[in-house]
Amino acid sequence: MSNASPAPSPDPSVGPSAPVPSPGGPVRRRTVMAGAAGASLALLGLGACTEDAPEPGPQEPDEEQVAALSVVYREEARARGDWTVWAVGYDLGEDEEAPALYEATTQQARHEALEAKKAEKQWTAQDPLLVIDPYGTTLTGLYVYFEDEAAGALDVLARAASTQDYAHTAANHATAGGFEGLVIGLIPGAHTTMMLTWRPEGGQGSAGEVRVKAPTTASGYGTALAAEIHDAEALTPGLFAMNGVTGLGNNTYLMDSTGIMRAEVPAVDTAAHQFIPEDGRIVTTTGSRQLGVLDPLGHATTLIDLGEHSVHHDLAVVGDLVYLLTSDASSERVEDRVLRVDLASGAVEQVVDLQQLLPEYESLAHAQEGAAGGSVVQGKDWIHINSIDVTDGVMILSARETSTIIALDDALEPGGEPSVRWMLGVEELWEGTGYEELFLAPEGEVLGNAGQHSVHRLDDDALPEGQYYLEMFNNNYWRMSTREDAEWQDVGPANATTDEHDGVSHALRYVVDEAAGTFSQDEAIELPYSSVVSNVYRLGTGGIDQNMVANSGRSNEFSERSADGEVLASYRYDSASHGYRVYKHTFEGFWFAAP
Repeated sequence: MSNASPAPSPDPSVGPSAPVPSPGGPVRRRTVMAGAAGASLALLGLGACTEDAPEPGPQEPDEEQVAALSVVYREEARARGDWTVWAVGYDLGEDEEAPALYEATTQQARHEALEAKKAEKQWTAQDPLLVIDPYGTTLTGLYVYFEDEAAGALDVLARAASTQDYAHTAANHATAGGFEGLVIGLIPGAHTTMMLTWRPEGGQGSAGEVRVKAPTTASGYGTALAAEIHDAEALTPGLFAMNGVTGLGNNTYLMDSTGIMRAEVPAVDTAAHQFIPEDGRIVTTTGSRQLGVLDPLGHATTLIDLGEHSVHHDLAVVGDLVYLLTSDASSERVEDRVLRVDLASGAVEQVVDLQQLLPEYESLAHAQEGAAGGSVVQGKDWIHINSIDVTDGVMILSARETSTIIALDDALEPGGEPSVRWMLGVEELWEGTGYEELFLAPEGEVLGNAGQHSVHRLDDDALPEGQYYLEMFNNNYWRMSTREDAEWQDVGPANATTDEHDGVSHALRYVVDEAAGTFSQDEAIELPYSSVVSNVYRLGTGGIDQNMVANSGRSNEFSERSADGEVLASYRYDSASHGYRVYKHTFEGFWFAAP
């Protein structure tokens, strides 16, 4: 190295993990490189919920199995340049399959192997340790580690044919001098040249490069979207996270602002419908009955099993508490529960059962034919909760089946007694239940919400005390499968359509005045139509003055827009039916250095 100046579709094939053999007996062995040719084998062994659900709570690694699982490092044969690039795999017996990825034992074994590799020698800026995806959770994340007397910054330039140069400064997680971090830039299946420049504080910099053919996508999904960029400078830096794209598995695809894939996060038997990076971690679901936490290096440091509860649609993070929408597999009903998971203790507890809260309405609904969208567990999908927001101690749920938004008090603690604070939607559906008295009244002319998704409360100091915004993807689709036609057909919002394929959706924003018991329309931005799924998501600080991402899942299109809805860039993607949700995050301090 030379010195230089700084420059919603479950996979039925997924099964439980293979047992790890005893280290004592003679077995025929083979090596599976988990990050390259063996990626598909590793995914097949990721593990899913089984008939015997694990006890709820945090997983702990089995130390004997950790010692028995042989994680091996091999030089990546498809890399050339100034440094050696290492790939990670397993030394397996002849009849063994790759172990389940999202298991504490597997993650611990991979972690100990990385620590051993770091300890082999003194890695320096002139001779760094480079490993492709050491924990198996990003496919193309390039782990970089070296020691140095000084702290500093690592500049990254990724270059590949037919793509724009991808440049950034990587977040540095070294505890002293030198660098440690996961560098984003490799494109799955493509030859990418990674140019890295080390800028130590007060010292002479150094630089070098490698050309790497990264592993192909584990799912087989394409690595480029059809992008139309109208104002590149106005786009928020970071990566889009595409969740729940049907057709080729359940993985989350991380795409840059030009529409090029830079990482693929594996999922198992259900899509990760949320992907929240904050406080130095990513909180997401890593299986239909599992919550996971990834650190900036891709290490799944926390894996919490959810027992009989199966996740669907959404989750909300409040400090170390995570509120998840779930279905209880032991119940005949689905999509009507909320779990609370404590990331610090691993405690898993139910906080809301909507049937207990709304029994008079539940008795009016009949079971619908067909599957409950978004849920691995099947049953009576009588209310179909599809989003959750927790702000200032109030839980706000979106009920798609009834086109109702429901705010709850006292719903955050186990053993509490949740109560309805208010409702918003079509009051006529609830006549005779006693809940109709709890509906907010519309003030002025408003577009009614119908089949809405991703309802979020947005506070704003400019509003009078006691008022706040509610923003949502208003699908504008009016249909019910759990009530008789005569009970719902003629009472929906006048603006809504019953046509599954032809219509207009909205980024719809209301102002809620709790003291007055009213709501009014503040903004409605027309969006490509999507009768189901979809979302809107505010970027930056989350206020109404920030850019937004709008995903019309059935139209297979998402966009980044200015605060007032002007399209800054739009992206079309492939799916068998739809893409559930799309988010965008800066990943500042996580994978990218803050500007």
